[in-house]
Amino acid sequence: MQNIIQETIEYTRQRKIFDQPVLHNQTVHYRLAELETEIELVRSLLYRSVAQYIQGVDVTKLASMAKLKAGRLVREVADSCLQFWGGMGFTNEVLVSRLYRDMRLVSIGGGADEVMLSIICKYMGTFPENK
Repeated sequence: MQNIIQETIEYTRQRKIFDQPVLHNQTVHYRLAELETEIELVRSLLYRSVAQYIQGVDVTKLASMAKLKAGRLVREVADSCLQFWGGMGFTNEVLVSRLYRDMRLVSIGGGADEVMLSIICKYMGTFPENK
């Protein structure tokens, strides 16, 4: 995800609309900052999960949260960055095109979002019990 954001920053610095780089648009650089913040939050959750796993703690809930958020975030990053690339983002020449196309699998492989939500609910005690 970090690579896509960096490539998007570089591209939007060069791409011009109305004689101004796209990156100079407040909506663009604010959105990229939001995405970078979300990536750091997911990274922190992963680091916390690993640290607790090393200590022998059950991290099923944290791992499910991390997978859920990372799967959704990678799609969000790809979609937002593709928007800033415009038509060029759909060509096979740029990485954002491949990310946009391939990252849907992240939320399916290893457990769909709904499965991760069910696991989280179970650990929160909010999942309905079978009678």
